[in-house]
Amino acid sequence: MPNAGSLSLSPKGILFVGSREAGKMYALRDENGDYRADRVYTIAKGISLPNGVAFRNGSLFVAEVSSLLRFDDIENRRANPPASATLSVRFPANGAHGWKFIRFGPDGKLYVPVGAPCNVCHPSLSLTRVQHFT
Repeated sequence: MPNAGSLSLSPKGILFVGSREAGKMYALRDENGDYRADRVYTIAKGISLPNGVAFRNGSLFVAEVSSLLRFDDIENRRANPPASATLSVRFPANGAHGWKFIRFGPDGKLYVPVGAPCNVCHPSLSLTRVQHFT
């Protein structure tokens, strides 16, 4: 995958990976156990720096620069992916330092970092309250 970011492996052995450069999300499947993808599905296009991916309860969560997306039942629908649900989160839209790593913690909450919009600056950021996603 060109410019692959984070990876997430589902319980059914499907590897999900985002390509920041291509703006796409992929699902890879090793069907013969040789540790090479036999099938590659493009499950979404036009995503802004889709780096962070996390899988939980049948849903794939994808962090792009300014929002968080969820693809429900994606393991069973990778050949015909559903439209993503955009969760009601607003992140800064700054591309610099905007790509995210996401993970579910042992408490069941999804953690999403928000980076500074530049290397040396004094931005006045007004962030909304972080919501709990399970």
